[in-house]
Amino acid sequence: MSNASQDTFETGTVLDNKWVILGFIGRGGMGEVYRAHQLNLARDVAIKVISQKWLQELDDNEYESETCMERFRREVKVMAQVRHPNVLQIFDCGAASGKKGDQDVQVDYIVMEYVPGGTLRDTMSTEGFYPDEDRAREWLSHYFLPVLEGVAALHARGIVHRDLKPENVLLDGYVPKLADFGLARSSHLSPVTQSMDIKGTPPYMSPEHFSDLKRTDERADVYSLGKILYEALAGKLPQDHLPFKQAHLPDVESPFFKRLDRIIRESTHELRNQRLPSLEVFRNAIQDALGAEALHRTAQTQVWGKAYRRWRAFAVVLLVLCTLGIVAGLGYFLLHEEPHSSWTSTAPSSPNAASERASQGKSTERSPSLAQGPPPSILRGEDDDVMHLITGGTVTLPQSFGLQGGRTVQVEAFYLDETPVTTHQYVAFLNKVLPRVKVDGGVVRGDGEIWLLLGEVRKGYEPIIFDFKGGVFQVRLDQHASSPALRVTGYGASAYAKYYGNRLVSEAEWFYAVTTGHGSREPSYGTGTALPESLVGRMYDSNRADTSPTPSVFSAAPSIPSSVSLYPPNAYGVRGLNDNVGEWGIQMYPSSQDASKLDKEFVVLGGPLGRQDQHDPVPSSLRRYAWEAFSEVGFRCARSVSP
Repeated sequence: MSNASQDTFETGTVLDNKWVILGFIGRGGMGEVYRAHQLNLARDVAIKVISQKWLQELDDNEYESETCMERFRREVKVMAQVRHPNVLQIFDCGAASGKKGDQDVQVDYIVMEYVPGGTLRDTMSTEGFYPDEDRAREWLSHYFLPVLEGVAALHARGIVHRDLKPENVLLDGYVPKLADFGLARSSHLSPVTQSMDIKGTPPYMSPEHFSDLKRTDERADVYSLGKILYEALAGKLPQDHLPFKQAHLPDVESPFFKRLDRIIRESTHELRNQRLPSLEVFRNAIQDALGAEALHRTAQTQVWGKAYRRWRAFAVVLLVLCTLGIVAGLGYFLLHEEPHSSWTSTAPSSPNAASERASQGKSTERSPSLAQGPPPSILRGEDDDVMHLITGGTVTLPQSFGLQGGRTVQVEAFYLDETPVTTHQYVAFLNKVLPRVKVDGGVVRGDGEIWLLLGEVRKGYEPIIFDFKGGVFQVRLDQHASSPALRVTGYGASAYAKYYGNRLVSEAEWFYAVTTGHGSREPSYGTGTALPESLVGRMYDSNRADTSPTPSVFSAAPSIPSSVSLYPPNAYGVRGLNDNVGEWGIQMYPSSQDASKLDKEFVVLGGPLGRQDQHDPVPSSLRRYAWEAFSEVGFRCARSVSP
């Protein structure tokens, strides 16, 4: 939590008539970071300034103070040199009036890309990936290698980061971005003389980094990356872990982990001249280890493939023989028997047939868009969420499932959000519709209806606040921006969906997606990607020091919800269905199978609200009033395939 008396900028401060300070993000050893909104381009940014606490501590040391400011200006120049998708982008820099005690002073600031997600730490399990090869390979391929690409971009510019650690790698969705260049050193810039204070993070610091920071080169970054790799595989570094020492995995057996252990040993060697000489060599070694494992898997696949092809050839021959036998028998039967009248009857079906099908919850026609060709499997929503195609089909609802219990329902194809709507997304929505919103005593009303209840969702967890001075909603702590939006009412969820051209999911659609989406799929990692299920280490907030075993998917909700990206995807790529958070939906009566004409009865689908106990995995649907709000209920959006 921020101490307002020590903050350089108050919420609502406008810098250079361009950036409005929205809130305090965090404070490091020498810098403060604020979230701000850029007025002329209508985008959120991060603004970093020198910490006033730091300046006050250096009040009697003008030399050290100037050194600190020079290091800060260096960060601007270093970051401005690099444009890479895995390096945090800098937008601008300048100076503005701030406070130093009771005096007005000029402070330097940097305007950077704002990344509301977590850090690389959130992708790493406390227990480590060893000995699970699949989890290790996925993490290396989709997180660690992109980090290496970002570091390679720095080294190509002659820049050494010198403070690489999981907390300095931000996650923009699933894209890692290097940040915090306060200690970076460029061959294009003059060196900064420093005091004898140690700068860096000891568990990831190379021995030469500790003894002589000015003489470090890119091999110091190689050492830090080796320590990060070791921690990802072996688990969180213990308190008694000795810094500046060579690391290695204990009792390695598999060829894959033996290769990785060799990389760890060679990258964290205490003698710089005995270490892997460059980032390029380090990266190639990781790629070779992954490639060797892939070749091993390919060989296994080929063996099984040959066996499968032999079996398939036999099955085809057998199928042909069976078909010929059936045709011959049918021909003999037709030639020797009188035809049954029911085979030749052209009488129309009962006039009540359609109503009978409707009473059974069955649709009598297909979605028109399907007849025009297959719809895309992924859509990008206007709220930047990813929507996955659920192809639809027939499903029988359980007797306990709402008013439709026991019915067989035809679910037409529809799109469903990959994740529940996050706190950050809902705050952005509220700020876009501020003229429609009124805040009174912790109750947020929109268009006269209750949309959201402010305050603590759970003890110590207050994700959304309203800044009355600035007149905007804010995410109170940025590490909770990617958690599901809770205490949103049915009205508030429906208003959000409608604003972005979507709707809430119907209970039949939701049940179909839950029951037919068991298992995981092989995801692609482009726009709108799905995180592999095996990357999910635990379902707790990344800031909690919890060392208990990974909880069941159907365990009780933790005190602070985890990021929505940490929920495992089902076969459709949808995450968190029937999980620790329930979801608002719409009840669909048998007389109204058209999703665009749903009866406006709100239901809460799944989650702990409808379970008999915390381990009950049976999907549930509970009718609730649309003005109610619950600390364990969020929502996601759906969209019909039909126009």
